Amino acid sequence: MKSFWKRYSYSVIKLFVNQFAISIFGLVLALACGKAENITLMYVTSIGAIIFYLFLLYAALWEIGAKDKILVDGGRLPKNNLNGLYMGLLANIPNFILAILVSIGLLFADGGVISKIGGVASSISIFIQGMYSGILAIDVGGAPLNTYFFVYFLIPLPAILICTLSYFFGIKNYHFTKLLISETPDEAEIRREKKKRNK
Repeated sequence: MKSFWKRYSYSVIKLFVNQFAISIFGLVLALACGKAENITLMYVTSIGAIIFYLFLLYAALWEIGAKDKILVDGGRLPKNNLNGLYMGLLANIPNFILAILVSIGLLFADGGVISKIGGVASSISIFIQGMYSGILAIDVGGAPLNTYFFVYFLIPLPAILICTLSYFFGIKNYHFTKLLISETPDEAEIRREKKKRNK
C-alpha cells in the first residue's frame, strides 16, 4: 500500500481536484438554470456536466494505465489491473465520509447537533459534487433525491467504475475512442496520401 500511495498519490489528489473543478462548473449551470426557472435545462446541463466529468476521468486514468503498460512490459512495474479501482476509491473517500455523516444526520433528524452535522455534510457533499446538483433536485416520492441518504453513496459509483475501466483499457492498450490517441508523423503522412488519392 505504501508503494501504491507513493506512486499514485499525485494522481489521486488530481482526481479529487478535477472533481472539485467540475463541481463548481456544474453548480454554476444548475444555479443559472434554477434562476431562469428552467427545470428541464437544469437536468440536461447536469447530465452534460456529469458526462464531461466522467470523460475527464476516463482520459486521465487511461493515460496512467498506458504509461504503466510501458513499465509493466519492461518488467519495471508489477501488473495490477485494479489500480484504477484503488485510485477511484481513494479519490472518493471524502465523498463516502460525507455520505456517512449525511446518513447519521438523517437517522437523528431531531434538530440536535448530530442532525445539524448531517445537514452541513449534505451541503458540502452537494458543493463538491455539484455536477450532480441538477439531478439531485429531481422529485421522487414527493421529495427531492438529495433528501435520501443512499443517494450520497450512489453518486461516487460512476466515477469509481470509469476509473476502473479506463485504467484497465489503458494498461491493455484498448481504445474506447480515438480522441485520446496522438497521431504519429507516419500516420499523418498516410492519411494525407489517402486524401490526395480520393480527390
